[in-house]
Amino acid sequence: MKRIITALALGLVCAATPAEAVEIVPGDGITYAAKFVFQKKDTKAGASALSVYSGQTIDTPGDGGSPASIPTTKSMAWCDPATNPPAGAVPGTCYGWAMHSKWFLIDLSGLKAQGLSKLNVTINAKRYIGSDPAKSDLIPALTVWRGNQNQGPHLHWYPSQFQTTPPFWGWLLTPWTSKTNPGYMSAYGVGPQTVASVSGPLTLKGRKEDWLTVAVGGDAKHGDASQKHDVYFQLEVDVKQASSGGGGGQVIDPNGCVVGKTCWHPPMSHCMNVDLCNLPQYLGQCQCY
Repeated sequence: MKRIITALALGLVCAATPAEAVEIVPGDGITYAAKFVFQKKDTKAGASALSVYSGQTIDTPGDGGSPASIPTTKSMAWCDPATNPPAGAVPGTCYGWAMHSKWFLIDLSGLKAQGLSKLNVTINAKRYIGSDPAKSDLIPALTVWRGNQNQGPHLHWYPSQFQTTPPFWGWLLTPWTSKTNPGYMSAYGVGPQTVASVSGPLTLKGRKEDWLTVAVGGDAKHGDASQKHDVYFQLEVDVKQASSGGGGGQVIDPNGCVVGKTCWHPPMSHCMNVDLCNLPQYLGQCQCY
C-alpha cells in the first residue's frame, strides 16, 4: 500500500498540515482507486469532508516518482436496464451495477478504539468540471456497501447485489441499508442532475467490520451504448460523530429520516431523498416533517 499524508479538503490539495491519511491500494481485491482513512479528529464538528476528483494527482512519499492519479469513470457505468430486476424491485429503479465504475474504500476501522460508537455518514458523487468539456457532463450515481472486498479474482463485469444472474461476486460486501438509508442513489431525473447522495447512521462494530465500499459511476441512460464516454467526477465523504439526539446537527423525524434531507416513503419502507419525493411519480407518497 502507498500512504498519502497530503490533506484533502473539498477537492483542494493542502500539503501544509496533514489532517488525515488517504491510501492508494493498487491491485488490491477489486482495485480500489483510493482508500480514505478517518481518525477521530476528522469526525468532529467543523472538520472538513474528504474529497477527491478526476485528474487529481496525489504525490506519495516513497513512490519513486510515480504519483497516483484519480481516474475518470464512464457516462454509462451504473445502471444496466438489460439485467433481470429482482423480485419486488421498483420499476425503472436501478440498484447499481458498474462495469466501468470506480471503487473507493472508506476505512473507519480505527474509530471504535478511539471511543466512538455511532456516526453520521454522507457520501456525495458530484459532477466535476474539468479541462475537457466533452468529459464534464456526468450524471452521477453511486452505490454503497458495508465491507472491504479484498479477495479476488473479480469479474470485469459484475451485477448489482440484488441481481441473481450472473451472481454477485462481491461476497465480502453487504448492502449498507437501513430505515434511513437505501444505500444507492442516481441524480438522473433529479434537479440539476449534478449530485447523487447517500447518507445514513452507522453503528461501529469494531476493526475490519467498519469499512464502507463505494462504487461511483455515470447514469446517463444513453439510448445507444456507443455514446458512452469518459467523464470526470468528484467524490466527497463526510463522517461526523453522532450525538444522543441524532448527531451532526441533524434533526431526526419520528420515522427516522433526516428533516430537510429525506422523507419516509411507505411503499418502499425507507427514507427517500427530498428531491426524489418531489418528482411527479412520487409526489404525495412521502411523509415529510
